[in-house]
Order: sequence, then C-alpha cells, then structure tokens
Amino acid sequence: MKVYIGYDDREQVAYDVCKASILKRASIPVEVIPLMHRPLRNAGLFTRPWKIDALGQYICEVDGRPFSTQFSHSRFLVPELARLTGTEWAVFVDCDFLFLEDIKSLFDLRDPAKAVQVVKHNYRSDGIKMDGCIQQSYNRKLWSSLMLFNVNHKAHDGMTHEQVNEWDGRELHQLKWLTDDQIGGLPEAWNWIPDHTHGKPLAVHYTEGMPFMPGYENTPCASEWVRELAGIHHPSMKL
Repeated sequence: MKVYIGYDDREQVAYDVCKASILKRASIPVEVIPLMHRPLRNAGLFTRPWKIDALGQYICEVDGRPFSTQFSHSRFLVPELARLTGTEWAVFVDCDFLFLEDIKSLFDLRDPAKAVQVVKHNYRSDGIKMDGCIQQSYNRKLWSSLMLFNVNHKAHDGMTHEQVNEWDGRELHQLKWLTDDQIGGLPEAWNWIPDHTHGKPLAVHYTEGMPFMPGYENTPCASEWVRELAGIHHPSMKL
C-alpha cells in the first residue's frame, strides 16, 4: 500500500511524526512517499508557478489565490503518480496528521464504486493559520486533507498533471473533476480535528496549529503528538 504524505520543507518535524505514526502501527507493508514539489517539477509533472510575498505568504500565479503549503496543489497528482507504479489504491494525507490506528483499517474501507473517499467535513475557518498563512473558507474545505484514491477508477482518466497545473486551486480542492456520487465518505474519526470533531480519534488532524507551535501546546491530543515525537528523537526539537 502506498501512502503519500504532503511534504513542506518548513514542516520537516510534522512530516517525520506523521510518517512514524503510520509505520509504527501498520500491520501490512506500507510504502510512505513524501510528496515533494521540487522532484515533481524536475520530472515535468508539476509546473504550477507561485510566488512568495513580503510576509512569506505563498500566492498561486495561476488563480491568484493564497495557499498555505508547498503541497496544496500537488496532492492531486497522486492518482497519476500511483497509476504509473501499478498501484490500485493509494492514500494522500497532509503532514499535520498523527495516526493512532493501524492504517490497514483505513484501506479496509475501500469502496470500488467510488473514485475517492474522504471525510466530508462541514468546516469553515477564515483568518490566519498556525504558521501565519491566510486561511479561506470554501465549499468542501478539508475534504482533500485525507483522500483514499481508487487509482484506476475511470473518473480519474481525465485528471492529468496538465489539469493539476492549470485548474483553479479551489476547484481542485472541491474535487470538481468528480461527480457527487463518485465521492465516497469516511468516518470522521480518520480526520479528527481538535475542538471540532467528537468521539475517539483514529487519526488527528492538527489543522489549526501543531502542538510544537506557541498557543497550541495544550490542544486536544497534543500529548499524543509529543510522545510520538519523543519516540523518534527528532534532532530539531527540544521537548
């Protein structure tokens, strides 16, 4: 099974903890792949231009919109990337996740009738995110933060890297290349947001702020993240 984790070179520790939490609990062979924009650009698969303003905010030069991570758009390459390696099912996940359950249980939810399965959050948030980046509300917000892709579903045939590079980013995040009946659901516990989602988490999504960031040290499930970090002895962090 392949799991693609969004990689931002400003958030190495988040990526490392997410990866460690997946591999530690996996009862099946799992290949974790960092979704890095530079190798994708070198391969000619990701050409979407962006700029960084004086405040450090990323701005997409295709649609003119601000975005927060280096993998905001490249995540939608996963069906094409996985198909090139003969993979039938693949997961994409943001790096600010902590998995508390065996990822096999997520793959066991595969529905061959669906092109993608997501947690269908009703989540709205405007303002400034944890790292100072602008956050905007839009329909289906956070649906694309965890996606279980049915890689060979015919609905993905037209979604090539050309479309990923040219489409409006908001349309990509709203999964506009798919019809509603091609988008399946997942239990909210797999994309559990502190102070938003109820019940027991299977994977925590620290979308508002990571536990190592000022002001988020005591967010729900922060201690679980800190313990995971301690287990990998990350050199850049002092606990």
